[in-house]
Amino acid sequence: MSKGSVFVSGACTTLLLAVILGCTPHADPASPSGASNEEPKQSAASVTSTQHTQQSKEELVLSFYKDSSLSDEAKVRHITDHLAGIHWGKMNEISEHQSMEIIDYLYKQRALVPSESFPNVIKGTAGLDGALTEEYDNLMEDLFTRDKTTMIRALADMDKTNRVQGIGGIGYALSYRDPKEVKKEIQQWQAGQQLTTAEKDVIRALFAKLDNPY
Repeated sequence: MSKGSVFVSGACTTLLLAVILGCTPHADPASPSGASNEEPKQSAASVTSTQHTQQSKEELVLSFYKDSSLSDEAKVRHITDHLAGIHWGKMNEISEHQSMEIIDYLYKQRALVPSESFPNVIKGTAGLDGALTEEYDNLMEDLFTRDKTTMIRALADMDKTNRVQGIGGIGYALSYRDPKEVKKEIQQWQAGQQLTTAEKDVIRALFAKLDNPY
């Protein structure tokens, strides 16, 4: 092959390589393996779940109370599921003073409060005062009268602060009845029970509160 032919062949090869390299797509250095830079999209369910968990107790209870699509049974269950740790003063701040309205609703629908929610009700007394306290005490007293076993067991399993608060509220509401009759009723119930030491302590504290409700 002549020198001229070798030169032309080499030049063509160089030109061909340049064209190929110039047309080859380059991967974005910020995206390994040429991956797309688009952020993964969250599912609607995931977004809703995140928003739900970010709501405060007060916001959740208020949203359930205002949800007209719920039956009373479902509404009461949802509300009482989230009562533990609620602060009724904060509820008043975010709801334009609807705390009494919500507590009154729970009292009127008290027959729908499930037994498993009793501990949440006991733990939902923060921020109560005046008329709110009396209405909430009436709610707890009615639950106690309806199911002494569950309520006394729940009180016995409480930390000291919530136990004292719960016994105080129930005892105060029961004191509007004849204390002697109330004690007799509880004693008759107690006779057929096998109670733990903690549960017996709850009853003793309740009797003491009946003797001195204030």
